[in-house]
Amino acid sequence: MKGKGIHSRSIFVQLLVFSLLASLVPTLLISIFLFYKLDRTAQAEVQDYHDQITSQYMKNIEEKLQQYRNSLEVIANNTVILSTLTDETLNPYDKGELVSKEVNNSLLLEKQSEVRNCMIYSSVQDCKIYGRRASMMQQASREVWYLQERAMKDDCFSYFALKDSEPILSLVKDIEELDTEHLSRSQLGIIKLDVAMKRLFVPAATDSEENATYDVIVYKNEGEDAKILYQTLKENGSEILKKYWSDTAKEETGANSEGLIDTYTVAGQTLEDYGLNLLFLFDNQDSLEKRAEIIETILPLLLLLMIAVTGVIYWYSKDFSSRVELLVKKFRRAETGDLSVSEKISGTDEIAVLDQQFNRMLGKLDQLIKTSYVQKLENKEAQLKNLQLQINPHFLYNTLETISSIAAVKQVFVVCDICGKLGEIFRYSLGKDYGELVPLEQEMTHIKNYMFIQKIRYGDRLQVFYNIDVDAAHVYIPRFILQPIVENAISHGLSNLTSVGTLEVSAFEKKDRLYIEIEDDGEGMVREKVAEITRFINTAKPVEGKKNIGIRNVNQRIKLAYGEAYGITIRSAPYQGSRFTIQLPIMRKGEEDET
Repeated sequence: MKGKGIHSRSIFVQLLVFSLLASLVPTLLISIFLFYKLDRTAQAEVQDYHDQITSQYMKNIEEKLQQYRNSLEVIANNTVILSTLTDETLNPYDKGELVSKEVNNSLLLEKQSEVRNCMIYSSVQDCKIYGRRASMMQQASREVWYLQERAMKDDCFSYFALKDSEPILSLVKDIEELDTEHLSRSQLGIIKLDVAMKRLFVPAATDSEENATYDVIVYKNEGEDAKILYQTLKENGSEILKKYWSDTAKEETGANSEGLIDTYTVAGQTLEDYGLNLLFLFDNQDSLEKRAEIIETILPLLLLLMIAVTGVIYWYSKDFSSRVELLVKKFRRAETGDLSVSEKISGTDEIAVLDQQFNRMLGKLDQLIKTSYVQKLENKEAQLKNLQLQINPHFLYNTLETISSIAAVKQVFVVCDICGKLGEIFRYSLGKDYGELVPLEQEMTHIKNYMFIQKIRYGDRLQVFYNIDVDAAHVYIPRFILQPIVENAISHGLSNLTSVGTLEVSAFEKKDRLYIEIEDDGEGMVREKVAEITRFINTAKPVEGKKNIGIRNVNQRIKLAYGEAYGITIRSAPYQGSRFTIQLPIMRKGEEDET
């Protein structure tokens, strides 16, 4: 189906090809592929999320423990503590208080929430010491931790305090005195820092969750001999640990493997320097929710795809039948005498060719019938134009002159004045001797002619004032923009007044703009009416049958010529009159030609 489209083949080929293309096999293949890709993507996202959490957790633990080791190093090298432990002159309790203060200052224990206790045990028998943070080694031998297998061999070990209810991780550092004379070291004792595992290994909450989204099991040793030191699970910790080591031994993937255990995804990590192992338990509910989200995404897409396929089938069937139906309607319309060529049938198949031939026939018949009829219409139109051209403006001027002459003979001079002003108004309105832009002075002359006739009509009930504060002879404005506004002010604001009405026309320049104000002290308008008129005059689409058409046309002319920043604004209040303000750019002599 190259080049000419689907309708360039026979109807049989079209239906056959379309049925094959509209089958559901591509839809199912696309859905399966999409589900597979989304599922793999979701699993990868969950895996990355787990890796980030475990990595950040282990990094925080290692940094904290390293800080504690650094603190022990500082205490072990504290010269005050070294000299105090070997001082034979001080009281043992004074020495203990002095050493305790140094330990507190070095560790800042009040700010270390994980630190449970820190003690210095002296092995200098001749210099006794007793205090909150200091004691003799003999006292240490009576404590629970001293009996641990690794207590005095390694620099760290773990044990349970308070009757096996509180797991403790202890960091140990030897205190040695350097003999610079003999280049030897002598041990003065040890420093033991106890860290509460419940505070050290507690999982931190994420920014989006109030509680941690995973559980932790801390244990030592491996395999069946593993002993849990700390866990955030309330139960089943031992079963999970045994299952993990059983699966790890079968897979032979090492202690850092990751596998699926019941309802948890388990990741293992090791603190080798401290003889501790950790298991991170992530609830598989996250993975299930991700899979559910994928299903919730795929099913609507699959449904939409099925609807789309069905819609395409319906559209094609409707399009095919409508082409035949359109041709039949053309035959029936031609029977009634309507020979106009309507919508053409697209394509190049048999139906389209038949439609083209029929349209050519209709066109030729219609052309023959209309030839003489069009000629008659053109003759009538020419006659009508000739009649219209016979109405010459000079006839109106001559008529006004005749009226003025008769009035002069009759000594009705006011009629003469009216005819003179009306002639000037008529000449200005036709615009024969004026351009699109005129000096403000000419526009004001036109307004004064118009107001002369209106004052004769209203007599003393109408007073007009002019306040032109610009060079009116050299400032140019669009022609014929003031009369519609002045006429509106008289007819809607002042005509119904029983007292004297005042109309003031002002013009002034401000910030490179020309402001022309037409203000009356007539009836005024309510706020809603002002808003309605403002919306109407700023509507670009013409509306027939409305008042204020003249004001709207003036406003639209200004905006089309100078932009939306210019135009007419209205202020009014009931029984306080109205003010129409026209904003225009300043146009002086020479600039109007460029415009």
